[in-house]
Amino acid sequence: MAEALPRVLAVDDEPNILRALNRSLFGAVELITAVGPDEGLHALESEPAFDVVLSDMRMPGMDGVRFLQTVAERWPGTVRILLTGMGDTGSSDAARASGAIHRVLAKPCPAEDLKRAIVEAMHRTGA
Repeated sequence: MAEALPRVLAVDDEPNILRALNRSLFGAVELITAVGPDEGLHALESEPAFDVVLSDMRMPGMDGVRFLQTVAERWPGTVRILLTGMGDTGSSDAARASGAIHRVLAKPCPAEDLKRAIVEAMHRTGA
């Protein structure tokens, strides 16, 4: 029996970024994408459990830090990774310190680095 792929939810307000993540992670994970935080929360509420949530930092309505804080509160067993193209790391550092974010990766993130971060996340959860 084949080993199950990690279930990953990627949340970004730019569909082109989500398509790029889909290409980068194809075959390595079971990737579900959500355009924006509202769609991301809906996926978390309605889909089977995710092992990892990847979130962009800058999104309208709710930034990635707040989104991942919400994920941490409601789905604490899910590993949370923030993808940021921003130079400002102050709010993400505070969220990391609080435990809301496990890892911060700079965009653009090479596919191999992203895959490695997901594998490390899986080891963190014991999956």
